[in-house]
Amino acid sequence: MANAHNYLVIVFCTTAGQRGALLGTDETDLVLLVWGVIDVETNKLVGFFKQSFVRPDSDSVEVSEDLCKALGVQRDVFKGAAKMEKVLQQFEEFLYRELNLSQGNTLCLLTDGQLHIRQCLHPQALNKNVELPDFFYSFFDLRKEMQKFHPGATTITTVKDMADYLKIDTGSYNFTETGLDECRAMASIVQRLIHEGHRFTNPDQIRRKYEPGTFDKTDTVSDNSVVKARGLPWQASDRDVFRFFKGLNIAKGGVALCLNHYGRRNGEVMVHFESSQHRDMALQRHRHNLGNRYVEVFKGTGDEFIKVAAGTSRDAAMFLSRDDGHIIVRMRGLPFTASAREVVDFFGPAIPVSGAEEGILFVKQRNGKMTGDAFVLFSTEEVANKALEKHKDYLKNRYIEIFRSTTAEVQQVLSRLHSEPLVPEGPPQANVMVPNIIHPPQAHLIPQPHPAAFVPQQLITCGMIRDCIRMRGLPFKATIEDIMRFLGETANYIRPHGVHMVYTMQGNPTGEAFIQMMSAERALQAAQTCHRKYMGERYVEVFQCSGDEMNLALMSGARSKAVQPQVTVQSAIAPTTPQFPYQQQLHSPNGGMIPSTAPLPGTIQARQQTTHAYIQQPLYYFPSPPVSPTTSQLYHHPHASNAIIRLRGLHVGATPQEVANFFQGYGEIQL
Repeated sequence: MANAHNYLVIVFCTTAGQRGALLGTDETDLVLLVWGVIDVETNKLVGFFKQSFVRPDSDSVEVSEDLCKALGVQRDVFKGAAKMEKVLQQFEEFLYRELNLSQGNTLCLLTDGQLHIRQCLHPQALNKNVELPDFFYSFFDLRKEMQKFHPGATTITTVKDMADYLKIDTGSYNFTETGLDECRAMASIVQRLIHEGHRFTNPDQIRRKYEPGTFDKTDTVSDNSVVKARGLPWQASDRDVFRFFKGLNIAKGGVALCLNHYGRRNGEVMVHFESSQHRDMALQRHRHNLGNRYVEVFKGTGDEFIKVAAGTSRDAAMFLSRDDGHIIVRMRGLPFTASAREVVDFFGPAIPVSGAEEGILFVKQRNGKMTGDAFVLFSTEEVANKALEKHKDYLKNRYIEIFRSTTAEVQQVLSRLHSEPLVPEGPPQANVMVPNIIHPPQAHLIPQPHPAAFVPQQLITCGMIRDCIRMRGLPFKATIEDIMRFLGETANYIRPHGVHMVYTMQGNPTGEAFIQMMSAERALQAAQTCHRKYMGERYVEVFQCSGDEMNLALMSGARSKAVQPQVTVQSAIAPTTPQFPYQQQLHSPNGGMIPSTAPLPGTIQARQQTTHAYIQQPLYYFPSPPVSPTTSQLYHHPHASNAIIRLRGLHVGATPQEVANFFQGYGEIQL
């Protein structure tokens, strides 16, 4: 078999930082490029090796004294050199001029190992916005070629090892990983291999672009080909991940962005590479930068990748079967009544959806109801970028969030919605102590002097049903009306008097609110559609939770501190005048009396002490509109004048006088 190319171009890179086996791991600028050409037909070196010094882009990058000494140059040489883009342009012009490539001759690069091309040139060219010539996307790895022709050479790790194995005299060569002597030795090795009959065919290829694809739950992926990366910007797409690992070959469909329990990206990604060698090089990019953020890279497993990348939804499979290299965009915040035609019209003729209405997949819950999300296919990067420019444009009366998506995200979102809740239901974690909560009495047991005049409403519910939402990050000046506008359509499903603002005991807002919804489904819908939406200049986090989880949050029960600060939850119709605890006596079904301790009307206090946790009883209100209460009237129990309260958490040696002193200023107290 003849050689595939007329010329082999030996290339060697040196950076201002790590060299040798760690070349490229510190993202330090390229400072030296060395090259030489071998004519394969004549098996001779064309001319001499060329050295091109490269000026670092940043003035803060300095070439070390050791490197200058090894190269035999002064630092001023690098300051006066051309930048990387210019050096590569001169390199390309030299090859075309000297090798007559325009007349049909071909060349292929050759390096010692994979790092010079994959870990140095490609990542740096991307970071500096330098477009590499086509011949940088294929190369021969001299170590691999040596192994092919001499399979018994199993201990070779350096150029000197190869030269020694072939009994090539390297004389006084200085193998300092700095250029000329290494390239001279490589040329001698290549000439020896050609002389002995080795043919340089099938070079390593570097993927030019990311290829989308899908996985099935039954597929298997080797643990040695998977990494897990975290710290990505939440807007990052699979193309961004591909660019971060530029130079390394990611398998088809090998980027799977991870979602949290709410179906939103959590800044993590599972990446499946073509081989373990590429995985190992990916691990060396630990803490490299993607934009303004550094990304951490760790080993992953095949099972982890399949769990994220594979799906079970038939709708997702049918939609992705139309994806032939298209760009996927996700829309969030759509009106629940939006149709495919309205989405197509939203983008307009200047931004055509691939396949028109067939290129749109609405995300629906298991019961068929809309979630306000949709995935859309676009044919090219250019069209997709125009679609992204419509981010926060309005469709009907709602602004729409638009960002890039991936095949794995489509699989995850559809599979989770159709097979299991996005937010797991069930009790709190085993290591979190559930406080001893006094459960409120049933509504029909409460004496009602005016049966039609009020609706008993539990302020903080108890139990595991996740029919509540927790809002975090509210502006401190936020009002109930602001929250209603923020929740939009989902505000129609709030329980009467179900909005509760959280304050400190000093009366300062905490930026949190708890809201009771009509059902767990409505709470999930609110969390999905409103999480990380902006209220003014702040984005607000919205989580689905249960009554027990709300109680734990108020008590800071998940924290490890022995004593937590008190917090106050104030309802939508909190009073402005002081109110005091009182005793309720309720009739039980068997005719007995049920003592019940009620809280301050309009507030609830939650305290965690070193030995006990205590949450007082909920409130009861006069009725008001289900969405935005407007009345300030409170229900006062008829027996409140003879109030009896119960104290818990007293220290063992407490005396009656100490208790009386505790309530000093609140009127006459009988102990």
